[in-house]
Amino acid sequence: MSPNDLTLVAKHVMKLLVERRFEELEEATGGEGLSAADMEGAVDEVGSALVMPPESVWHDLRITPVRNWPGTFNLRLDLWTARGRTSNTVELTVHGRDGRPVIEVDDIIVR
Repeated sequence: MSPNDLTLVAKHVMKLLVERRFEELEEATGGEGLSAADMEGAVDEVGSALVMPPESVWHDLRITPVRNWPGTFNLRLDLWTARGRTSNTVELTVHGRDGRPVIEVDDIIVR
């Protein structure tokens, strides 16, 4: 997957979280990783409504190739509220299958 593809996946996941479309995100992951209920609970723990990050954030994504799994990447995205970036993050694993991205929401870390 190209960096552009990974950015598009990251934006899509963030949009679904911001819009609280947890069931749709769980469906997009094929049930891999967190459930819709787990995602909703973690987002509720943030304490404020999430917003989309500024456009500049997408140029500096934290992308780490997964060792011994070619074409697979871990992404860590900061969560934002109207007051700015929070210390909370969502962690994803993304790889391709049959030309399509496969997304796993591994964790939503709320500090």
